[in-house]
Amino acid sequence: MRLPDQVLNTVCFIAKSTAKDSYRATGFIASVAGAHGNAYLYLATAKHVAASVAWEPFIIGFNTTEGTKGRFEVNYDPDHPHKWWYHPTEPNAVDVAVFPFGPAEYQNLDIEWIHYPNMFTTPEIIADKGIGIGDEVAAIGLFTSFSGQTRHFPIARIGNLAMLPKERVPVKDFDPMEVYLAEGRSIGGLSGSPVFVRQTINTTMADTAGKQVPFAGTGQIYFLGLIHGHWNLPVSFEKSSQAEAVNMGISIVVPAHKIAEVLNHPELVEQRKQQDDLSLQEKPPSSAKD
Repeated sequence: MRLPDQVLNTVCFIAKSTAKDSYRATGFIASVAGAHGNAYLYLATAKHVAASVAWEPFIIGFNTTEGTKGRFEVNYDPDHPHKWWYHPTEPNAVDVAVFPFGPAEYQNLDIEWIHYPNMFTTPEIIADKGIGIGDEVAAIGLFTSFSGQTRHFPIARIGNLAMLPKERVPVKDFDPMEVYLAEGRSIGGLSGSPVFVRQTINTTMADTAGKQVPFAGTGQIYFLGLIHGHWNLPVSFEKSSQAEAVNMGISIVVPAHKIAEVLNHPELVEQRKQQDDLSLQEKPPSSAKD
């Protein structure tokens, strides 16, 4: 099914700052509504991606409204390392990191924010909308073999929801994680990629004889989460005679509601409150009318 351009336009790419930019991971901009019609923006990606650039300058690559590549370098001060925010209570079980993002030139960025809470799924929304196994998912991210010379070209990896575990899943280098599993193999560069799910609409319609029969169609697109990585089969199994008949990787998706918990880290909530209060104090009083 055709993906809207807005979905394809949600990503940015992340690279270490070197003589030649070499993008290796994906991120996206999440927006959180302020109290006065404003919005707070955060670069969101996988925690393991943030950790790889935490102690050095790094680059965020975007497309511009002029149709060219744009890049922002985040400088590094050894006395004040980059401050990424992780999950407030279980940072070793949630592969998510957010970084406040507010460049002066953001109007020139050709990127779609992923709005919280409007676009985020929760377990309640998933149940209410009937989202489940087999629904189509799309991960939008970096294709490291070709990302574009004059502008960034994201790639869409299409798959299906394969499992919605009710238990935490063991994941390498992390504590057992609350995740979704998707059939749609992850590749290098997709770490931190936003994942969207398309709801299936189940209804009935009349057939040629006028009889009501079940009918399924595609519905609304929701933000499902971000790519942690993929699950490979054990090496011993890969060498077995059954290897060719089995998918070699299942994508691991960190749920959107876990990302929301990071965006609602108590320190970030307090920062937004202070800024909202300051904006209210700076707002000129309305003129009274006779």
